[in-house]
Amino acid sequence: MLCAMICAGSVLFAVSCATSKGATLGKVISAQDSSAGSQRSSGNPPQEPSQNPPGSSKGLQVLTDPPSVEVWIDGDFKGLSPFVMEDISTGWHRILLRKEGYYESSAWVEFKGDPLLFQSTLAEIIGFLQITATPPDITVTVDGQVIPQGTQQVPVGHHEVVLKAFGYTPYTTSVVIAEKAVTALSVSLEPAPFDVTAFSIPKTAVNPANPGMIGSLEVNFSVTGPGAGEIHVVDSKGDDVYTRALSDFTTWEQSCTWDVHSSTGQALTDGVYTLRLVATGHGGQAPVTRETQFTVDSALKVAPRSVWSGSAGLLYAPVAEILPEGDFQIGMLGAGLSDPSLGIEAPVQLGVRIGVAPGMELDASAGVIATSTVLPLTAGVAARWNLLRPRGGTGTSAAIQVKLAGQVSTTQDSVNPLMTDTFANFTGISVELPLQLTVGALSGLLSFGATGSVWYPYLFKADGVTPRFGPVAWLYIRAGILLDLGPVSAGISASTRTQQLPGGIAFLSSPIPFEAGAEIHWLIPGTRLMISGIFAGEYQDSDNYFFMGGGGLGFLY
Repeated sequence: MLCAMICAGSVLFAVSCATSKGATLGKVISAQDSSAGSQRSSGNPPQEPSQNPPGSSKGLQVLTDPPSVEVWIDGDFKGLSPFVMEDISTGWHRILLRKEGYYESSAWVEFKGDPLLFQSTLAEIIGFLQITATPPDITVTVDGQVIPQGTQQVPVGHHEVVLKAFGYTPYTTSVVIAEKAVTALSVSLEPAPFDVTAFSIPKTAVNPANPGMIGSLEVNFSVTGPGAGEIHVVDSKGDDVYTRALSDFTTWEQSCTWDVHSSTGQALTDGVYTLRLVATGHGGQAPVTRETQFTVDSALKVAPRSVWSGSAGLLYAPVAEILPEGDFQIGMLGAGLSDPSLGIEAPVQLGVRIGVAPGMELDASAGVIATSTVLPLTAGVAARWNLLRPRGGTGTSAAIQVKLAGQVSTTQDSVNPLMTDTFANFTGISVELPLQLTVGALSGLLSFGATGSVWYPYLFKADGVTPRFGPVAWLYIRAGILLDLGPVSAGISASTRTQQLPGGIAFLSSPIPFEAGAEIHWLIPGTRLMISGIFAGEYQDSDNYFFMGGGGLGFLY
């Protein structure tokens, strides 16, 4: 069987093809020397060229599999594939392809002035690696790729071989594979002393009142062999508040999740705790202890939020809370609405929240409103700093937020600023002061913001309205009621704005848009996935209003 495989490997050659556009192309594959395992060109061009399909490149284009192959034309090195030669003369040319670890490929092609595509697949030069190892359930990798034991085809050259088995010391060596030769490797792994490595918790601060996995603590570590262990949690006084026996270790990587409740089922109070792992190998070695500290902080609020109007909160009102550093949320919301002038519209918004530093969150959004005529695009980024937060989940929160937003309307012929105040997030720079009063599961939201722009927004989508350019500023007023019930959160929100400042503060001096929305978010138990439903609308007067509804998906970590 091995002899047959070696013979088969010796007759593997690159197959080349060439195409031309609008002309017949002649080409020939050179004589093949099977004993040397390479391709060499015959001394003369062929007399009867073959037909080939048309190409598409100007001049001569050379494509190869694999890429980065040396391209030699008429004995001169030209470059690495993919390669294009535009100043090639008409007539017959010899193409030679070379790459370390592959058999050479050569061919004669005739260039008649039309675009010509030459393609070739090089055959890899191979040898054989024969591995015999104990224990029988060993894992063998060659350059990071897993292969079974026995005799396997391997490209010629130097390779790193790693043999691993749970409970044994890994073995690493370097082998040299020669063409058509068999390299034998026999290894017997030694039992590994029991140890615990890479002990960590991804989050060092947690609030057990947060829903599902968000309010849990994840513990990760690695072991070198079979064994068992226990988790112990100790408070600042040294008292043991939680103990848990772990399942027997049957593989290297270990993890467990804890809901940050005591052994009696009570949520841990705010403070600093020590989490200790005590593990013992089945070989009777001394126990191995690893420990780290974490903080329980009831002010760390992590729950699903919308990024519909450019910043995290409800659809039309931002929250004052901040994601903890390292936490993030990504989600998409979509809706459908019927517009008298444009027909069916479908706004879709992608939002991202990231806790970038202690007390600071960065929000980003990008959206599109699919219509049959135009394609409005929206984007924004907001940074929010927490100024005040309550302890114990009840009290007043305050933040300051800076937001940059942009909205454009695109057609097949042009891109222009979008003049309607879509999502109450008009193009410009704004500074807002979100306030949040929380009592248990209920929060009231109120935000005041000043926005500056070089365009004045339309009151509504109306024909015949001329854009008003020039520096302009106005105020946004946003409010909402938010209900957090663990895995389910819901709320209603509204937004409106003043007329142009400084003379247009009076709300009733002329019609202004009023936006309102309702939403609900469900964090699927046992996961970090959330499902959302939204309903929103905008009203200006009895002739100018619309409603839209939809939903979305998200991920919260």
